[in-house]
Amino acid sequence: MPTNTQEKIIKLIEVKKETPKKKRKKSWNKYYGDVCCRIFREFLLKEIPKKYTISSPNAYIKGYPTEFDLLIVDRNVKPEKYTNAFKPEKVKFGLEIKAHGLFVRREDLKKAIKKIKKKFEEIKKSHPSINFLYITYEEVCYPKKEGSIKYSNETCKILKPYKAFCLKDSMTGKVIQKEWLKLISHLNKNLPLINIA
Repeated sequence: MPTNTQEKIIKLIEVKKETPKKKRKKSWNKYYGDVCCRIFREFLLKEIPKKYTISSPNAYIKGYPTEFDLLIVDRNVKPEKYTNAFKPEKVKFGLEIKAHGLFVRREDLKKAIKKIKKKFEEIKKSHPSINFLYITYEEVCYPKKEGSIKYSNETCKILKPYKAFCLKDSMTGKVIQKEWLKLISHLNKNLPLINIA
Protein backbone atom coordinates (compact mmCIF):
# COMPACT_ATOMS: atom_id res chain seq x y z
CA MET A 1 0.00 0.00 0.00
CA PRO A 2 1.55 3.37 -1.04
CA THR A 3 2.46 5.51 1.96
CA ASN A 4 3.27 8.86 0.34
CA THR A 5 2.24 10.95 -2.65
CA GLN A 6 5.19 9.94 -4.82
CA GLU A 7 4.48 6.25 -4.26
CA LYS A 8 0.78 6.81 -5.03
CA ILE A 9 1.65 8.55 -8.30
CA ILE A 10 4.05 5.77 -9.31
CA LYS A 11 1.54 3.04 -8.50
CA LEU A 12 -1.22 4.82 -10.40
CA ILE A 13 0.95 5.40 -13.49
CA GLU A 14 2.12 1.77 -13.47
CA VAL A 15 -1.48 0.52 -13.32
CA LYS A 16 -2.50 2.77 -16.22
CA LYS A 17 0.57 1.83 -18.25
CA GLU A 18 -0.25 -1.87 -17.99
CA THR A 19 -3.53 -1.50 -19.89
CA PRO A 20 -2.20 -1.38 -23.46
CA LYS A 21 1.08 -3.32 -23.03
CA LYS A 22 -0.47 -6.49 -24.41
CA LYS A 23 -1.29 -4.74 -27.71
CA ARG A 24 2.27 -3.98 -28.78
CA LYS A 25 1.57 -3.46 -32.49
CA LYS A 26 2.11 0.32 -32.24
CA SER A 27 4.08 2.61 -29.97
CA TRP A 28 2.18 3.68 -26.86
CA ASN A 29 4.59 6.50 -25.95
CA LYS A 30 2.09 9.29 -26.61
CA TYR A 31 -0.52 7.46 -24.55
CA TYR A 32 1.93 7.01 -21.64
CA GLY A 33 2.88 10.68 -21.87
CA ASP A 34 -0.76 11.74 -21.72
CA VAL A 35 -1.42 9.46 -18.73
CA CYS A 36 1.56 10.92 -16.84
CA CYS A 37 0.52 14.46 -17.68
CA ARG A 38 -3.03 13.98 -16.40
CA ILE A 39 -1.95 12.17 -13.23
CA PHE A 40 0.68 14.83 -12.45
CA ARG A 41 -1.94 17.53 -13.00
CA GLU A 42 -4.36 15.94 -10.53
CA PHE A 43 -1.74 15.63 -7.79
CA LEU A 44 -0.16 19.04 -8.44
CA LEU A 45 -3.54 20.74 -8.09
CA LYS A 46 -3.73 19.45 -4.50
CA GLU A 47 -0.34 20.95 -3.64
CA ILE A 48 -0.23 24.45 -5.11
CA PRO A 49 -1.84 27.56 -3.54
CA LYS A 50 -5.55 27.90 -4.27
CA LYS A 51 -5.03 31.21 -6.09
CA TYR A 52 -3.64 29.17 -9.02
CA THR A 53 -4.96 26.42 -11.23
CA ILE A 54 -3.47 24.16 -13.91
CA SER A 55 -4.47 24.11 -17.56
CA SER A 56 -5.66 21.01 -19.33
CA PRO A 57 -2.88 19.23 -21.26
CA ASN A 58 -1.41 20.67 -24.46
CA ALA A 59 -1.62 24.35 -23.58
CA TYR A 60 -0.11 27.44 -25.16
CA ILE A 61 1.09 30.86 -24.09
CA LYS A 62 -0.54 33.44 -26.35
CA GLY A 63 1.87 34.72 -28.98
CA TYR A 64 3.99 31.56 -29.09
CA PRO A 65 3.55 28.39 -31.17
CA THR A 66 5.16 26.28 -28.45
CA GLU A 67 2.98 23.60 -26.89
CA PHE A 68 3.33 22.97 -23.15
CA ASP A 69 2.15 19.84 -21.41
CA LEU A 70 0.68 21.94 -18.57
CA LEU A 71 0.61 25.59 -17.53
CA ILE A 72 0.12 26.89 -14.00
CA VAL A 73 -2.06 29.98 -14.33
CA ASP A 74 -4.02 32.42 -12.17
CA ARG A 75 -7.23 30.90 -10.85
CA ASN A 76 -10.46 31.77 -12.71
CA VAL A 77 -8.50 32.48 -15.91
CA LYS A 78 -9.81 30.85 -19.05
CA PRO A 79 -7.95 30.27 -22.31
CA GLU A 80 -8.77 32.45 -25.28
CA LYS A 81 -11.92 31.35 -27.07
CA TYR A 82 -11.45 28.40 -29.44
CA THR A 83 -7.93 27.77 -28.09
CA ASN A 84 -6.03 26.41 -25.12
CA ALA A 85 -3.84 29.56 -25.12
CA PHE A 86 -3.44 31.80 -22.07
CA LYS A 87 -2.28 35.42 -21.88
CA PRO A 88 1.40 35.54 -20.80
CA GLU A 89 0.68 37.76 -17.79
CA LYS A 90 -1.64 35.07 -16.40
CA VAL A 91 0.90 32.23 -16.75
CA LYS A 92 3.16 31.42 -13.80
CA PHE A 93 4.85 28.16 -14.84
CA GLY A 94 5.25 26.20 -18.04
CA LEU A 95 5.69 22.48 -17.40
CA GLU A 96 7.45 20.11 -19.78
CA ILE A 97 6.44 16.56 -18.82
CA LYS A 98 7.87 13.28 -20.09
CA ALA A 99 6.82 9.74 -19.30
CA HIS A 100 10.29 8.40 -19.99
CA GLY A 101 12.78 11.19 -20.50
CA LEU A 102 14.06 11.78 -24.02
CA PHE A 103 14.10 9.01 -26.62
CA VAL A 104 17.28 10.02 -28.42
CA ARG A 105 20.65 8.52 -29.17
CA ARG A 106 23.46 9.38 -26.80
CA GLU A 107 25.06 11.78 -29.30
CA ASP A 108 21.75 13.64 -29.76
CA LEU A 109 20.92 14.02 -26.06
CA LYS A 110 22.54 17.42 -25.47
CA LYS A 111 20.93 18.84 -28.60
CA ALA A 112 17.47 17.60 -27.51
CA ILE A 113 17.81 19.09 -24.01
CA LYS A 114 19.13 22.38 -25.38
CA LYS A 115 16.08 22.54 -27.64
CA ILE A 116 13.81 22.39 -24.57
CA LYS A 117 15.91 25.02 -22.79
CA LYS A 118 15.80 27.30 -25.84
CA LYS A 119 11.99 27.06 -25.83
CA PHE A 120 11.98 28.18 -22.18
CA GLU A 121 14.48 31.01 -22.76
CA GLU A 122 12.69 32.47 -25.79
CA ILE A 123 9.54 33.07 -23.73
CA LYS A 124 11.40 34.06 -20.56
CA LYS A 125 13.22 36.80 -22.47
CA SER A 126 9.95 38.65 -23.18
CA HIS A 127 8.08 37.48 -20.07
CA PRO A 128 10.52 37.20 -17.14
CA SER A 129 7.71 36.49 -14.66
CA ILE A 130 7.04 33.08 -16.26
CA ASN A 131 9.08 30.19 -14.88
CA PHE A 132 9.60 26.75 -16.37
CA LEU A 133 10.44 23.26 -15.21
CA TYR A 134 10.88 19.76 -16.53
CA ILE A 135 9.33 16.66 -14.93
CA THR A 136 9.89 13.10 -16.03
CA TYR A 137 8.20 10.08 -14.56
CA GLU A 138 11.24 7.85 -15.14
CA GLU A 139 14.70 8.32 -16.58
CA VAL A 140 18.10 6.61 -16.58
CA CYS A 141 19.59 7.73 -13.26
CA TYR A 142 21.63 4.63 -12.34
CA PRO A 143 22.88 2.97 -15.55
CA LYS A 144 23.88 -0.68 -15.21
CA LYS A 145 26.91 -0.54 -17.52
CA GLU A 146 30.01 1.33 -16.45
CA GLY A 147 30.57 4.39 -18.60
CA SER A 148 26.91 4.59 -19.60
CA ILE A 149 25.35 8.02 -19.58
CA LYS A 150 23.21 9.21 -16.66
CA TYR A 151 20.47 10.86 -18.66
CA SER A 152 18.93 12.53 -15.60
CA ASN A 153 22.25 14.17 -14.66
CA GLU A 154 22.74 15.49 -18.19
CA THR A 155 19.21 16.88 -18.26
CA CYS A 156 19.65 18.68 -14.92
CA LYS A 157 23.04 20.07 -15.91
CA ILE A 158 22.06 21.38 -19.34
CA LEU A 159 18.66 22.79 -18.32
CA LYS A 160 20.12 24.98 -15.53
CA PRO A 161 18.94 27.41 -14.22
CA TYR A 162 15.63 25.62 -14.89
CA LYS A 163 14.88 22.72 -12.57
CA ALA A 164 14.37 19.11 -13.63
CA PHE A 165 12.73 16.41 -11.52
CA CYS A 166 12.56 12.63 -11.97
CA LEU A 167 10.44 10.27 -9.86
CA LYS A 168 12.16 6.95 -10.58
CA ASP A 169 15.07 5.29 -12.34
CA SER A 170 13.98 3.53 -15.52
CA MET A 171 16.80 0.95 -15.41
CA THR A 172 16.39 -0.35 -11.86
CA GLY A 173 12.88 0.81 -10.97
CA LYS A 174 14.38 2.52 -7.93
CA VAL A 175 12.33 5.44 -6.61
CA ILE A 176 14.24 8.75 -6.41
CA GLN A 177 13.47 9.52 -2.77
CA LYS A 178 11.68 12.77 -1.88
CA GLU A 179 11.73 14.00 -5.50
CA TRP A 180 8.03 14.88 -5.42
CA LEU A 181 8.54 16.85 -2.19
CA LYS A 182 11.42 18.78 -3.81
CA LEU A 183 9.24 19.54 -6.83
CA ILE A 184 6.36 20.83 -4.68
CA SER A 185 8.75 22.85 -2.53
CA HIS A 186 10.24 24.48 -5.65
CA LEU A 187 6.81 25.36 -7.04
CA ASN A 188 5.45 26.77 -3.81
CA LYS A 189 8.62 28.74 -3.13
CA ASN A 190 8.39 30.39 -6.54
CA LEU A 191 4.67 30.79 -7.13
CA PRO A 192 4.04 33.58 -4.56
CA LEU A 193 7.11 35.50 -5.80
CA ILE A 194 6.01 35.22 -9.40
CA ASN A 195 2.49 36.33 -8.53
CA ILE A 196 3.63 39.82 -7.50
CA ALA A 197 2.93 42.06 -10.51
